[in-house]
Amino acid sequence: MAATHWLHDDLGYEGWLSAHPQGFVANVHNPPGGTYFRIHLATHDLPDRSKPGSVNPRTGRHYSKVTAEIMADLIAWAGQHLPALTTLGDSNFCKVCAPRGASRA
Repeated sequence: MAATHWLHDDLGYEGWLSAHPQGFVANVHNPPGGTYFRIHLATHDLPDRSKPGSVNPRTGRHYSKVTAEIMADLIAWAGQHLPALTTLGDSNFCKVCAPRGASRA
């Protein structure tokens, strides 16, 4: 599986985004669990709801990130790590950046 879960590593996550502008990002809880799994394009300027002055605000507070070059790898990661998420619906895809239309298998 080619998905990477970013936890307590904002620098690594931001480096991945810069190196993979055609990729995908999923926002998940920290720690991962439940059914929260929101997919975005890697180029989407995600809102930062964290405390900017904190350590690793994007990957170390209430949320973490999962990245992959293809959406199928994100979905496979969710299947392995989020057993409560049995199906993906409209709420799992960002309505602003529309990653579903950019899917590259």
